[in-house]
Amino acid sequence: MGGRIPDDFIETLLERVDIAEVIGARVDLRSAGRGEYKALCPFHDERTPSFTVSSDKQFYHCFGCGAHGTAVGFLMEHDGLEFPAAVEELANLAGLEVPREGGQAPVKRHERLYAALAAAQAWFRRQLGASEKARQYLKQRGFDKATVDEFGIGFAPDAWQGLSDTLVAEGFELTELEKAGLITLKNNRPVDKFRGRVMFPIHDRRGRVIAFGGRVIDDGQPKYMNSPETPVFHKGRELYRLYQVRRRGLPDQVLVVEGYMDAAALHQFGFGDVVATLGTAVTPDHLDALFRASPLVVFCFDGDRAGRQAAWRGLEAALPLMRDNREIRFLFLPDGEDPDTLVREGGRDALTQALGEARSLSAFFFDQMASQVDPETLDGRARLVALAEPYLEKLPPGPFADLMREELKRRAGHSGRSMAARSAPRRRAESAERSAGFADRPLTPVQYAVALLVQRPALAERVHDDALAGRGEIKGLNFLRELIDFCRQRPQLSTAKLLELWRDRPEAPWMGHLATRPVCNESAQMPAALTQILVRIRLLQHQARVRELQQAQLQEGGLDPDRTAELRELLSLRAQDQDK
Repeated sequence: MGGRIPDDFIETLLERVDIAEVIGARVDLRSAGRGEYKALCPFHDERTPSFTVSSDKQFYHCFGCGAHGTAVGFLMEHDGLEFPAAVEELANLAGLEVPREGGQAPVKRHERLYAALAAAQAWFRRQLGASEKARQYLKQRGFDKATVDEFGIGFAPDAWQGLSDTLVAEGFELTELEKAGLITLKNNRPVDKFRGRVMFPIHDRRGRVIAFGGRVIDDGQPKYMNSPETPVFHKGRELYRLYQVRRRGLPDQVLVVEGYMDAAALHQFGFGDVVATLGTAVTPDHLDALFRASPLVVFCFDGDRAGRQAAWRGLEAALPLMRDNREIRFLFLPDGEDPDTLVREGGRDALTQALGEARSLSAFFFDQMASQVDPETLDGRARLVALAEPYLEKLPPGPFADLMREELKRRAGHSGRSMAARSAPRRRAESAERSAGFADRPLTPVQYAVALLVQRPALAERVHDDALAGRGEIKGLNFLRELIDFCRQRPQLSTAKLLELWRDRPEAPWMGHLATRPVCNESAQMPAALTQILVRIRLLQHQARVRELQQAQLQEGGLDPDRTAELRELLSLRAQDQDK
């Protein structure tokens, strides 16, 4: 198992890749002059480009939704990768191996499992070509060759050891195949996990095969089977076809169905932005991945009791994630109908019409609540408030939560606000006030100095050792000193490197916003601006120290000789400053 990725490798990696090339491969960038690019933001809907990419800073920023970061951060947000996977992706582009701290050689975790799964996929594909029965089954289900190839559909023959014998001959150990979820070992004898089934490969967010889903082609049971949980496959985190959907670009909406057969059928009828759950309830991890792909998620469930229960579990998982610019809808099909049969019997128009009638999360929520009470009575309306309140408390502060409260008040005559909820506007106001420091609020001198250093870390070399040596303490001064020392030690530090190396710091989001904050009309003015603001900070230190000494003088009834001399010197300096 690999250790932590060293910071110096992150610095090297960000030197070797161009953020404009990384983002340009996924977003239609247009030159805006001098290493600057613009595009429609891939993270929110807009008609006028507000998404900017700077090759000089190796940084991206959207002035519309506030998204910002480095090439690593972009891959994490856009491609849905975890930090190590994003680093590995960039390292592959740069032709580098990712090292690990502790002196280990570069380690690719679970490399053998991925290799075994890829070999299994190749074998399943070959078996489909050799099986007339399997091809006829797919043809009867209405799948054309293009869809079969696009989905990488294969076939597992009804043989006990067909796959295991082949992969062992290719050099894989039985324990590796078992760990990958491909076989079961019984008395040290292998038994293929999948037999007599058409096979659908399941990919992770980097496009690697991590598991399989199999549909039996006769009357065997169970009808559908997925790979078991393995070190590389977790049903509660993965969604079938999400990698392929994201590879097409960020869609206006994502349709979520319950099976890979449904996903394949809808794709064949022109609905390419479809993913499927893998036999589990919708989880917060699923929703987080979906919202990274699109602001609008439409769940397609059966209209029976089980389908509505599944939809309600999805709603409960979604409530804490319902921030601005996120929307969920629920499409309930008639009993006995599924997306596959709907499009094959009614064509594309049938599903398009059904999608237009999908229920919003809010409508589904209040319909379910109202079905449990008599809204015509005062008692029923009071109970409606009591039922809704625990769910509404899960909503994050924002417009959606406010509108849900307003809808409850319209239906029941009361918004159901608890004391905690009533304090939410105040908390939101405080949060907005803090956020204003990122955008419209004037920067303090210390914040301005930090902004200059974030945008050009090399300026730290110009700062004299005693520039901030005064004893007076003001807010943020220790952070500024730490930032100056950090930048001095790395003369080639760029904005992107700095932000990536300080990714885990609590100040990281604030620094990210300062990276795009206008600080000087011209870049050439930045050195002088830093010199001037450091002088201003030094004066503020003097003033703060004077206040500290004067307060101590009052509390103690006097000062010792050293502090008395210090106070006189500071008052003399302040008088000189006032005369200037």
